[in-house]
Amino acid sequence: MKKLIIYLAVIAFCTTSCKKIITIDTENAEPQIVIEGKINDVLMDQQIKISKTVGYTDASIFPKVSGAVVTVTDDKGGSFKFTETTPGVYTNRMRGVRGLIYNLNVATEGKTFVASSKMPNYVKFDSIGIVSNSFFGNERKITAAYLVDPANEANYYRFTLNRNALHSNRIYVNNDRLTNGNKLRIQLYFNSEDDEDEDLQTGDNIAVEMESIDPNVFDYWYALSQQSGRGPNQGTTPANPTSNISNNALGYFSANTYQKITATVK
Repeated sequence: MKKLIIYLAVIAFCTTSCKKIITIDTENAEPQIVIEGKINDVLMDQQIKISKTVGYTDASIFPKVSGAVVTVTDDKGGSFKFTETTPGVYTNRMRGVRGLIYNLNVATEGKTFVASSKMPNYVKFDSIGIVSNSFFGNERKITAAYLVDPANEANYYRFTLNRNALHSNRIYVNNDRLTNGNKLRIQLYFNSEDDEDEDLQTGDNIAVEMESIDPNVFDYWYALSQQSGRGPNQGTTPANPTSNISNNALGYFSANTYQKITATVK
């Protein structure tokens, strides 16, 4: 239990003032399991990461959870045992199949956590390019992702952006609620660690990854993106996004398609 002291200054009619001391008790919550897992349609070491939350007053070093039993099954009878390769990281070299439902089962510390995700159909990631936008008379170079959205189904996308091997802090998610069947150009602004958008420069190496995700995983990432707004009037009140994992675990489990395109800024 820690005590946080907040001093509030109240000014009345700009002539008199007083100070009031408010004491707020903050209590560390019980640690929760955090599971972050993906199965995609590329033959690779698929990963399930398991850790724990830390208390409000603790250092932001999230303990890894070792010794878990991690299994993924599909609705065609396939079963895949994941092996712990480094603390808290469980892997299996496999390739997911589009259209199948994948079920995650994690047993650890006397509890069982389950999740389910259906891998969407393939949507071709056509290309990436560099577009110039004018901001208050200044030209800025921005990465753009291009694809054609299928007209006969609902689609949900997540993108990641890397510039010179540095990961952008922004969360990029889109759905086709208003653009179903259209040609899409999705602009991806690079966001650095200091929370500032940065212009691309000639010679920069750009890598964009695109995942076709299911609706539950989209809702998870969209909630996070809404909370990442900057400035006093942007974003939403911080809260844990809705997870598709049972038993009050945090995180997500996603079966998704995966594509990656690289380019050099000219």
